[in-house]
Amino acid sequence: MTRYGAARAWVVSAVVLGASALPGTGTQARAADDDTVHAAVVWPVMTAPHMTAAALGSGDSAQAVFDDDTLAGLFASGGRLREVVDAGRDRQVSWVLDPDLVLAAEAMADGYRLADGDGSSNPQDSTRGTGQAAARAWLAALRDAVEGRDVWLLPYADTDLASLAHHPGTDTDDLTEVVAGLTDDTKEEVDQILGTGTRAGLGWPADGALDTAITQLGTELGVNRVLTSGEGLTPAGKDPVKIDTDSAENADSNKGDSDDDAKVTALPYDATLTTALARIQDPGPDPEASASPSLSPSPFASATTTPSNGLGLSPAPDSSPSASATGGESDDTPDPADVTRITALVKKNVRPVLVPPRDLSGTAANALGAAIDSGDDDGWLDLEGIRAADDDPVAGKVVVPAAYPSRLRASELTSAELTAVAQDLDGLATLSKVLADPKATTASVHAAMARALSTAWRAQDDSAQRAFQRRTSDFLDTSVESLRLVPKTTLTLTSGDSTVPVTVDNGLQQPVAGLELRVSSSDAERLEVNDGKLSVEAAGSASHTTHIDVTAKANGKARITAQLYTRSDGKPWGEPITFEVDVTSVSTGAIAVVGAGVVLIVLAALFRMRRVRRRRARQSQPPVE
Repeated sequence: MTRYGAARAWVVSAVVLGASALPGTGTQARAADDDTVHAAVVWPVMTAPHMTAAALGSGDSAQAVFDDDTLAGLFASGGRLREVVDAGRDRQVSWVLDPDLVLAAEAMADGYRLADGDGSSNPQDSTRGTGQAAARAWLAALRDAVEGRDVWLLPYADTDLASLAHHPGTDTDDLTEVVAGLTDDTKEEVDQILGTGTRAGLGWPADGALDTAITQLGTELGVNRVLTSGEGLTPAGKDPVKIDTDSAENADSNKGDSDDDAKVTALPYDATLTTALARIQDPGPDPEASASPSLSPSPFASATTTPSNGLGLSPAPDSSPSASATGGESDDTPDPADVTRITALVKKNVRPVLVPPRDLSGTAANALGAAIDSGDDDGWLDLEGIRAADDDPVAGKVVVPAAYPSRLRASELTSAELTAVAQDLDGLATLSKVLADPKATTASVHAAMARALSTAWRAQDDSAQRAFQRRTSDFLDTSVESLRLVPKTTLTLTSGDSTVPVTVDNGLQQPVAGLELRVSSSDAERLEVNDGKLSVEAAGSASHTTHIDVTAKANGKARITAQLYTRSDGKPWGEPITFEVDVTSVSTGAIAVVGAGVVLIVLAALFRMRRVRRRRARQSQPPVE
C-alpha cells in the first residue's frame, strides 16, 4: 500500500503543480505507475454441450432432453461450475459466458429429461433428470455474482471460429448464418434469465491463435474484440491491436481508410498464466473427462513468454500434480505455493487481459481469486473492464490461414464433420414443411447444430462430436418417420356409394397441417375414387382418420393406394400404403331374397291359374241326369 500511495502522490503532485513546476516528475510518475498492473480479468463460465434438440412435450410444458446428467454434478455444491461462480463473486472480474450454458441451466431448472441410454432419439424413451434443484441454485448464484458486473457473451455455444473459418464453402456459410442468428436471438433471453445486461461481440479462438480467415469470420458473427495469445498477431506485445478485416490481404498490408465495422480489436493475454492455471486441477475424477484445449501452451507462448517469467514453469500442462490435492482446508482450497505462483504471474503481467483456461477448475479459480485479492490489498492491481482494456490500440495484422499452427489444425472439426452438421438443415427443412408452427423445432435444431460446432469438442475424443451431432440427425429422422399412414387390411364394400377410411398416425408432439392425402384405385371401372386429394391435419401425438368417398360399380377386387404429400412442394412423404377392397355392387343376400320372391310369385301365379282352369273345367261339364 505504501508504494501504491507514493505513486499516487507523484501523479497528484504532477497534476496539481504542473509538469513545468516539477521537472522530471512526469517520467518518475510513469515509472511509479508502471508498477501497477492494469488489466481485465476474464472469468470463463462454460463447458461442453449436453442439451439435445429433442424435448418431451410441447409449448410451455416441454422438457428438454439432455444426453447425460453431467451438468447436474457441475452445478451442484462442490461442482466445478458452482465453485467457479462462487470464486468470482464479489470480485471485479469480467464474466465471459457461453449463452448456451445459461439456457441449458434454465431448461434444467424447469425440469428436464435424460436421453435413453440405448441410443434412442425418441423423447418418449427419456427418463427424468436429477439436477433440477442444483441448476436452480447455480442460476441463483450466477445471478448474484454477475449483478452490476462486466458480463460478456461468446458466440452461441462457444463456436469454434477456426474450424468454420478454415473450411470455406456453402456448408460453412449456412452454419455461420445459423450461429449468427442464435447469437442475436438469445442475448435478450439470457439477459432476462440473469437479470442484468450483457455485452456481445467478444470472440475467443482456440488457444487464442489468429489468422485472416478467423478474424473475417468473427466479423460475420458480430465479433469486434478477440482474446488472443498473440499467436499469428503482429505486433504481439502488450498493446491491444486493431486488425483490418476488410480484405483477406491484411496480413501483408495495413489499410489506412476502412470502415470501423470491418475492424477487430485483438486483446493479447499471457498464455503462461493460462497454462499455470490449467495445471491446478480439482482432486478426484473429472466429470467432464477431458481437459480444455487451452491447457496446452502454444509454442508461441513458450518461446516468447516462458523464458522471461522467472518461475521455472514446465511446458507440459500435467507435468506437476496439482497442489490442491495435497493440502488445503477443502477440496477447492488452493495450495499456498500455487497462489504464490499465480500471484507472481499476475504481478508480472503487461497485457491488457488476464485469461484463464476455458475449463477453469474451482481450485484454480480460488487461486486466481487469492491473487486478485493480494493485488487489491497491496495496491499493485487495478482491474478494469474488457471495453477499457482495448483503449489506444495500435495498428496491426494477422497471418494468412496457411500459417495457422498445425497442432491446432489437427484438432479442428473436419470438413466431413461440418458437412454432417449442415446436412441437418435438410432434415429440418423437410420436417418444417408439415408442422403447423415450426418455430420451436427450428430453434431447438439450430441450437443443437451450433453445439456441434463448439470449441469444447477439440478436447474430447474424436467420436464425441460425431455422436452428439448424430443425435440431432436421428431426432430429425425419427420425427419424420413418426408421421405416417397406418397400414390397412382388406376392406369390403357392400353398396354403390361408400367411404374408405385412411388413418394418419402423428407421433410428433405438435400439430401437423402441411400434408395432402392422395388416393387412387387400380380399377376405376370397378371402384372409383370420387375425391383423390384431401388436406390432412392432425393434432400432436394423435391419429386422424380421413374418409375417402368412393363408388362401387361392379363386383370384384380392386387395390387402393394412399400416399401423403407435402402441400408446399408436392413431394411424397413417407411410404405409401396399398390395400385391397372387395367390391360387391349387389349383395348375395339381396339376390337370394329377390330370387325367392320371384319364385314365390311364379308359384303363386301357377297355382292360381290351375285353380281357374279346374273351375272352368267343372263348369263346362253337362249336368248328370
